[in-house]
Amino acid sequence: MHLLLAELSARPACAGEVEEILRKLVDIASGEEGNVRYAVHRRKDDTNAFVVYELYRDAAACDAHLGSPPVKQALERFETLLSAPPRLVFCDLIAAAG
Repeated sequence: MHLLLAELSARPACAGEVEEILRKLVDIASGEEGNVRYAVHRRKDDTNAFVVYELYRDAAACDAHLGSPPVKQALERFETLLSAPPRLVFCDLIAAAG
């Protein structure tokens, strides 16, 4: 399993649009082969901050998602909607329960 955590901080006036884009990416990811889980969360302590939890079968599935046209378009759009570039953390599973 391959995990990608993405932290995004929207400009205050742009949080609604960022949320809309992220919701669309959930729909897209749900149809991708190799996607195990794709969830978007909003931080409780900062309503302009989002955390995206992306779990893939392997790194190749993650790379395919990141290279897809909808994701590339979203990342381009985020350049003007976010207060900083997304923070990406890539992880490989070493142990799990449930």
